[in-house]
Amino acid sequence: MAKIYIDPGHNPTGNDTGAVGYGLKEQDVSVQVGIILRELLLVSGQTVKMSRENITDTVSSSLNGSLAGRYNAANSWDADIFVSIHCNAANTKAYGCETYYCTSSTQGRALAECVQPHMAAETERYNRGVKSANFAVIKHTNMPAILVETAFIDNYDDNRFLASDDGKYKCAVGIYKGICDYLGIEYKLESEDKLVSREYEELNERLEKVENPMIYDYVDENMPEWARPTITKLVDKGFLKGDEEGKLGLTEDLIRMFIVNDRAGVYGE
Repeated sequence: MAKIYIDPGHNPTGNDTGAVGYGLKEQDVSVQVGIILRELLLVSGQTVKMSRENITDTVSSSLNGSLAGRYNAANSWDADIFVSIHCNAANTKAYGCETYYCTSSTQGRALAECVQPHMAAETERYNRGVKSANFAVIKHTNMPAILVETAFIDNYDDNRFLASDDGKYKCAVGIYKGICDYLGIEYKLESEDKLVSREYEELNERLEKVENPMIYDYVDENMPEWARPTITKLVDKGFLKGDEEGKLGLTEDLIRMFIVNDRAGVYGE
């Protein structure tokens, strides 16, 4: 049984919020993929900790504090493997997946070389290969560490993949299979529907516990402009209905979830 530290990259607030593409946030995707990966690893009998278990979790408001908080926590826990999950961003034209290891780490490279082929195969994204770098979270960890760039959030095709439940599941499976190969253990895969259902149930439970969230009751000038088309569509289709006073009672996190699902085609045209 291995101790695996999953690090969903970035934070919802502060100086390390990550990339955004077509309304989709890197920090949200990284958590959602991380939760599915955690469930897969737990089913396989591994021990798992995460730097962020919730899209509202912030490791630190400062960039240096955010990075240090992640590798220090993994080191203190004496993890066997460290996996940082990210989405890439460049010029809207770049696409594909890649996996980084620390330049000086032989075992980090071995782990990356196990994960990357599965990432490319499972996601069917362009294989950008295994690369070395000195990113803080993989440089200052005491265990084999990798940073996975799942796809480009600012590339439309990659973005649609990342926005879909199927895409996030396939990213998690690719990382999972690579870890299993590195550890020399068999794959034990739960169904996508079961894992995704559990992921959303857990996220919804945690969102309900957020204190004093901003509530959007109506599709009007108070609702973010980027959210209005999707929410209007859902109201018109009858998927969203207000209370007896017509209030929708939506938080920004729930709105973003509706938009991700809408762009994945869940609600139709």
